[in-house]
Amino acid sequence: MSLEPIEGVVMSQVIRISDSLYKRLEVHASGFDTPSNVIETILNAYEAMNPDIKPHIDTRNLAEMEPATNLEISYCGISEEEFKQQLLENKKAYIKLYYTSDTTKIKEWKAFRFSSSSSVDGNLRSGYLRGWRDRGIFRAELSIHRHEN
Repeated sequence: MSLEPIEGVVMSQVIRISDSLYKRLEVHASGFDTPSNVIETILNAYEAMNPDIKPHIDTRNLAEMEPATNLEISYCGISEEEFKQQLLENKKAYIKLYYTSDTTKIKEWKAFRFSSSSSVDGNLRSGYLRGWRDRGIFRAELSIHRHEN
């Protein structure tokens, strides 16, 4: 079996794990982390601790991450209330996070339990944006549709 990626192809894989292992992974999740986010975080930490293993990411950039001083949240040209209404209809959104290390990540927000009494800002700050200063996040762009740039 080869784990080499095929250039230009993004594939989603299913991994079956026991309930007990899933519970162990769940302990490491925060906010809206997906199982994939948790596994990636654990792998990054493991690879950083073991210099003999070639990391998938350049861990030198992690050390260069500076704390953020301000956090800007934008809703792609609409108000937070308009975004909330669209989120209630679609139950899914995308968050593009900008880091002080000059990198970005796009996260998918599956908001199936989001209701009209929920707060967009509150959900973000307790989930994807929790610890934004220390994580070096200075900007978050929210959109109902995925935009790569």
